Amino acid sequence: MASDSKQVVLFSLNGVLYGADVNQVREIREVRDITPVPYAPVYIEGVTNLRGEVIPVINLRKRFGIEEVKEKEEKNKIMIVVQGKDKKVVGVVVDSVMEVAAIPQDNIERAPEIISTAESECVLGVAKHGENLIVLLDLEKAISRRATEKTETKEASSLEEQPMQGIQLEIPT
Repeated sequence: MASDSKQVVLFSLNGVLYGADVNQVREIREVRDITPVPYAPVYIEGVTNLRGEVIPVINLRKRFGIEEVKEKEEKNKIMIVVQGKDKKVVGVVVDSVMEVAAIPQDNIERAPEIISTAESECVLGVAKHGENLIVLLDLEKAISRRATEKTETKEASSLEEQPMQGIQLEIPT
């Protein structure tokens, strides 16, 4: 591999190609036996037993606000096991994993400022790979508690701003 290229794991969500640095990925496996956890955030599928280690499982579609798929397609989900610098392990559910590709640095562009927000800090840029565009992600930032708390706070505040219409409460006297 030339030093001026970046190795990324290519995966898809809703037909869009994403890439993550291979150094963030510990392994790739089929999704099996996820135990739901009550009161967990909506993007947390639950926990799973990975060779004796109980790890949280995040649904990246839900985390990014992407529409869920039909039940039939749900059975073919793949889990990318991410191990952060802090050695914590998290499973990340994606639609499919294609390959590990070497992307030349010349083919990588920073994310346009117009689409940059506090919530999108996990988007590192966009890469050209043949005829395809690949959204490059920092998976550690995408699944970090700090990033997910920002999203939850934004969703909660937007819900508070919306008036509740058509609801009448009857208070017994």
